[in-house]
Amino acid sequence: MYQRILYTSRATNQISLRNVYDIIHTAHSHNNTLGITGALLFMDGYFIQMLEGLPIAVQTRFARIQRDRRHYDINVRIDEQTTSLAFPLEFMALRAGAEIDPDVLREHRYEPGLPADRYDGEQIKSFMMSCFAEPVLA
Repeated sequence: MYQRILYTSRATNQISLRNVYDIIHTAHSHNNTLGITGALLFMDGYFIQMLEGLPIAVQTRFARIQRDRRHYDINVRIDEQTTSLAFPLEFMALRAGAEIDPDVLREHRYEPGLPADRYDGEQIKSFMMSCFAEPVLA
């Protein structure tokens, strides 16, 4: 059995896309060691991240993420047990807002931060899966 956590958070003003690439580079190495898979969206100053793996590994990684001062307003949108991984081959896939097909944004009625009063966890998961289903826009 695996654990899946999907959360949203707001990046501090100091975070640039270059910083996000650095985060992903570090995450690949740590997540590979821990057997964690998942994906990260960085859009409009918000992070949307899904972590998956063995429960103790996911909980340990998420505890560290929660202490990271590069973001705030962390909201867990899904915390569930699952028998399959949504991103089985990705130690941490990344998409930035400019890389996402505008049709996906329209289809999901995207709003920055995916506010909890308008998007439930399953809607965010569906949005995330759609963002990664399409090839990266050039």
